[in-house]
Amino acid sequence: MSLRYALLGIISKRRVTGYDVVHIFKQQMVHFWGSTHSQIYTELHKMEKEELVDHELVIQESSPNKKIYSLTDKGRKELIRWAIEEPLKSAKIKDEFLIKTTIFPILTHKEVLTLLDEVIERERITLEKTEAWRDHFKQDNKQDLGALLTVEYGIRYAKMYIEWCQWAKSLIEKGTTN
Repeated sequence: MSLRYALLGIISKRRVTGYDVVHIFKQQMVHFWGSTHSQIYTELHKMEKEELVDHELVIQESSPNKKIYSLTDKGRKELIRWAIEEPLKSAKIKDEFLIKTTIFPILTHKEVLTLLDEVIERERITLEKTEAWRDHFKQDNKQDLGALLTVEYGIRYAKMYIEWCQWAKSLIEKGTTN
């Protein structure tokens, strides 16, 4: 259900196309929430049926028509109600790599080190992209505290993940694992 509120939050800031919603979602929320393109569009359709959002259809001659979504009063009230009244659930991490770590005892040290290096590289790329987005965001002088906070979370998370992988590598290289 949180996908719904993430999308309502995006739409609450300004009128956006479905493409914009997907793009903003992937930039700002990728570090703490995962959803596919089709899940986002399906949820937009449901929210429209429930009158939480509505759209203006823009007819275009040279490209496909587009819907520009905006938050309805009902959608705004529901978003605020959710933010204030819904109790927070424990944060859950869904990370395939952490499942792989549970079988490290049956892998060779070389295989484990290779996997850790792959994660370090993945997180370095994520970190670079996220820092670039943050720097661009600051240059645009936008005053979106939520976006700034979530991008900072993404940066810190990537740094922590890299540090954790480096720590794990040092344990393995020193032979201090059981």
